[in-house]
Amino acid sequence: MRMKVVLTLTCCMAALSATCPVAAAAAIAPSAVAQDAAPAVPLGKAERIAARRKARAEREAARRRGKAVQQAVAAGADSATYKGEGGNDIVVVGLRASLKSARDRKRNSKQIVDSVDAEDAGKLPDNNVPEALARVSGVQIDRAHGEGQNVTIRGLGDVQTTINGFEAASAGSRALNLADIPAELLKSVQVYKTRSADQIEGGIAGTVNVELRRPLDLKKGLTVAGSFRETFSDIGNTKSPYASLLLADRFDTPIGEMGFLLNGSYTKNNYNENYVAAESPLPIGIYVGSPVYNAQPANLQNTIIPYAVTYGVESGSVERPSLNASWQWKANDHLDFVLEGSYFGARETNYSDYLKVQTNVDTGVYSDIVTNPDGTIRSVTYSTPSTGGLPGGPLSLYQKRKTDGYTTNFETHWHSDKVQINFGAQYNWSKTSVYFVQQQYHFPVGTSVHTDFNSSNVPGGGPYVTFLGTDLSNPANYKLFQVHDQNGTNSDTMFATNLDFTVKTSDEGLLRSFQFGTRFTKRTSGYVYGYRDAFFSNVTTGPSLTTVGSKTGIGTVATTPDISGAGQIPTWYHLNDAQYYSNFTAVRNYIIANGADLAGSDWTKAEPGATDLGSGFAETERTFAAYSQGNYAFKAAGIPIDGTFGLRFVNTWGTAASAQNAYQLGADGKILKNANGQAVYNTVVTSVGSKGNYVDLLPSATGVLHFTPTLQLRLSYTHNVQRPDFYSLRNFRELRDAIASPTGTVYAGNPALKPVQENNYDASLEYYFGKGGLVSLGTFLKNQTGFIYTVRASEYVPEVNAIHPVEQPRNAGPGKTFGLEAQVNTFFDFLPGFAKHFGVNANFTYLPVATLDLAGDIPDVPHGRDAPFTSKYSGNIALLYDTPVLSGRLAYNYRSSYKTYADYVNPGYSVYSADTSRLDAAINVTPVKFMTLSVEGTN
Repeated sequence: MRMKVVLTLTCCMAALSATCPVAAAAAIAPSAVAQDAAPAVPLGKAERIAARRKARAEREAARRRGKAVQQAVAAGADSATYKGEGGNDIVVVGLRASLKSARDRKRNSKQIVDSVDAEDAGKLPDNNVPEALARVSGVQIDRAHGEGQNVTIRGLGDVQTTINGFEAASAGSRALNLADIPAELLKSVQVYKTRSADQIEGGIAGTVNVELRRPLDLKKGLTVAGSFRETFSDIGNTKSPYASLLLADRFDTPIGEMGFLLNGSYTKNNYNENYVAAESPLPIGIYVGSPVYNAQPANLQNTIIPYAVTYGVESGSVERPSLNASWQWKANDHLDFVLEGSYFGARETNYSDYLKVQTNVDTGVYSDIVTNPDGTIRSVTYSTPSTGGLPGGPLSLYQKRKTDGYTTNFETHWHSDKVQINFGAQYNWSKTSVYFVQQQYHFPVGTSVHTDFNSSNVPGGGPYVTFLGTDLSNPANYKLFQVHDQNGTNSDTMFATNLDFTVKTSDEGLLRSFQFGTRFTKRTSGYVYGYRDAFFSNVTTGPSLTTVGSKTGIGTVATTPDISGAGQIPTWYHLNDAQYYSNFTAVRNYIIANGADLAGSDWTKAEPGATDLGSGFAETERTFAAYSQGNYAFKAAGIPIDGTFGLRFVNTWGTAASAQNAYQLGADGKILKNANGQAVYNTVVTSVGSKGNYVDLLPSATGVLHFTPTLQLRLSYTHNVQRPDFYSLRNFRELRDAIASPTGTVYAGNPALKPVQENNYDASLEYYFGKGGLVSLGTFLKNQTGFIYTVRASEYVPEVNAIHPVEQPRNAGPGKTFGLEAQVNTFFDFLPGFAKHFGVNANFTYLPVATLDLAGDIPDVPHGRDAPFTSKYSGNIALLYDTPVLSGRLAYNYRSSYKTYADYVNPGYSVYSADTSRLDAAINVTPVKFMTLSVEGTN
């Protein structure tokens, strides 16, 4: 259980800010947004005088409206709405405004879309986009280090991401890491659960569009807004700062209206987490026929034992600097331009210290086996009669990760009464680099370990390990087994351009307008990877922890997991992680001088070079898309019906290259082997490449039946595709194990992968009432084929002329996801007194069917075909209170258990994440018009 408290200060001066209701109201008022543009043709003197008078009158009216709101707030008005001049305009402000905006977007869209607006995110303890999306029906997330991370929509994880409608992705991925986008930069974030022909293809789960602020969204004049938050977490007793600053100016010029905006944010999430876990359950002895398996009596050969038990402590920080810059020019009522760029960065430093013991082995002796009634293990003692110690011990890792992502785009829009033309061009580039160093120790003096997998020493029952004959308190008993370091760099570029036309054809006919357009993209993606290993395989004679520390000048530290309610959790020793990283040159010199078995890249260099040829790749992908879409409207049996129908054509082509050592072939065409039965390599690294070209046709159709002005039924059919990720497409085959053994496995990429295909059917019944009320009930069916999944299957391997297991990404068979969604949003405006300031926001998602027919040699067991990442139940409920001076929310989020991955060896023992729930609350006070104070808490 995590407890988090947040203190927030938000200030705005003449600003539209997420927590500045005065400025928000002024921006929402129609006259404050609809400004007179520069005239399209020169005016005469009398006309110019009249135009100036009209402009002055409208500015004065807007000023009086703004002043009325300010006075209402200063007086502590008891309503989050106010009447405009003459008592005609009703302007909604505060939290109500954000909910109303999201509701109206859903109501007016031809698609099925839900959204969260900035006011909604700003008044909750939402650190990033995934946490804000967790409150949307049908969206499920997981969390790491106290933050929202991966997003799934209706049980599927292949999500398309866009920023202001333009495609955006992280290095090496098809989607942007939404956790790197702070909530402070958001104007809104939309979840499109269906796709129309004019939208970018991809994302069979749906599309998440992150809408950042632009200067013409704000009121005229200078805008300054900022916020600062300090978050305290009781897990690890950490504090984390969050800060943002917005500067913008909107003004008139002789050539039209212009605006500039800079919006920056800095966040730092400090974490310190402790855990104990058992992982990867397998049959005793790991595989049928192993020495341990054969040594068991028949009644125990089906016993399932976790592969390893780990005590762990992870600490570190993630810093995320980000910046959005935007320029807009509205030349006249018909023509405007946008130039903008964004930067999202992440800097992570991670310390991971583990005490890990392999509890399921293929050699050695098991004794004192106690099983549960279902045949799983309760406790066991493992002994190794050989020298070299137990398989396991302390393992520590120090890692640095750096991510930089840049997006730039140019847009221009022109329209007349009948025609609209939009043009856009974007160029994005991103890079992610990771480097880590690792140390691992064994205990040669101990030969036995006892494991109780359901011990009372762990809260709720969990694994507890006792090392027999080993004194963990003496660092001299720790023998260095392995030193490892590794680096990897992903780098991507993307260029895209689009041209879109909309032609209005009729006001009364069946076809009201017609859309068509094209889009071209070119994307490059590459990955370079290298590693080094140094082993002291005879740990009985290898250097001790104290020796290594004294020779390298690195201190020794003790680690004990802080697990609430646990008893007798072990303490272990290792070299100080930070010093180990900073003094790694001394470590390298020591292992070279003391006879370690070296592998991988050159140990005399500061970091490893690109040695793992199979993981590295360089790929280029191009796409051309063209679409046409009609917008129709008619009446049937007196019921107005409108919607869209369209078709998108997409041609995708590209190349994928990797590299590997070429094998020498004999006269018979088979791979040559040396006297030890190992393959003979050429000394020259050979580049291997492949090409691909395919076409997709993506039809879509929507219809909205308006039974009454407030009750409507929305229907939708879409066909969509999701392209394979770049890593899976690498052209690589590693035959080493298959050459060495008749049962050896071939490891490979798969450049022949096809896109995942999906047919999506939706229906949503929606009732709209009041100023922001909504009740909806929806159902959906997703039929997909070709889910991409790494799996092992036996097949003919021509290089060795034999049948071998081949582990590689493959397209799976058909899958199906069926579900229901319900949603209720309203404020109780009909109640008297202070009760009218309360509201409720609730949604619930039910997924009774989520199956997947996986490829490969997979046993058919109960729940073995369940789709991963899919919770059967998820929901949110929030109690709201909103006035201009005081607002608050008490929110609860729930997600039922889900399969974290599908184990293709033993699918019946795939790992599941338990039910998770989250309770958070926020109180926001606006004592003066330019400042909001917030206190937030999360459990």
